Amino acid sequence: MSKSRITDYLTELKKEAGALRELADGQSLDRPVPSRPDATVADALADLVRLYRWTVEALRAGADEGDVPEPPPARPRGEATLDEFDEALGRAVDALESRPLDAPAWSWAPVEWKAGFWHRRITVATGLARWDVQMAVGATAPIPAALAAETISEVFEAHIPAGHRRERTDAHGLAQLFAQDADATWFVRLRDGHIALLDHPDHRIELQARAAGSASDIALALWGRLPFGICDVVGDEALLQSLRVE
Repeated sequence: MSKSRITDYLTELKKEAGALRELADGQSLDRPVPSRPDATVADALADLVRLYRWTVEALRAGADEGDVPEPPPARPRGEATLDEFDEALGRAVDALESRPLDAPAWSWAPVEWKAGFWHRRITVATGLARWDVQMAVGATAPIPAALAAETISEVFEAHIPAGHRRERTDAHGLAQLFAQDADATWFVRLRDGHIALLDHPDHRIELQARAAGSASDIALALWGRLPFGICDVVGDEALLQSLRVE
């Protein structure tokens, strides 16, 4: 299983947001995003604005408050969307800078309620959005290996336990994801509609599916941006598809 490889999420966040912002301008806002059906570049930015605002509110709430509801959707408003993005990002960065990874913070996921959850959450989301926007303008580049490994880990540590699977199936068996460039492996057991991440699977249990490739390709496949066929797949690909969260 992969261990956390990033301790300074802010640096990664600023890097990914900067690359995104270089591509997102008044000329590209209406461009469709091929990796997200029915979405435009402006929609991708608006989704991040909503997440950035939620991050600020969750960090302010600490861990002793009740639920922190997600803010209402941010509606794309032409070039004003760019200003909203810049403002929301700036507020989120300020909030993260004032809350170290181990500071108490509310979370929607069944994980330890620490600010580190939000440090990773918005960095991962920004990296995915940067990739989406690059797809829209024809200038794709992979998610950096360390961030992609975090993106994969977040799926199994937060999203799947919170019930965010794209679809529930009766898929059953043991699957392995191997991110070659990150030297990281995830063993995942599917049984009775549930998914469990295993540190050390029983060596007597045979793998039903294995996907090997770059961390970026595996992360993008889990998030529905690419098919698992982009990786070197052995066994039942349908088992891998049942791990997708978007």
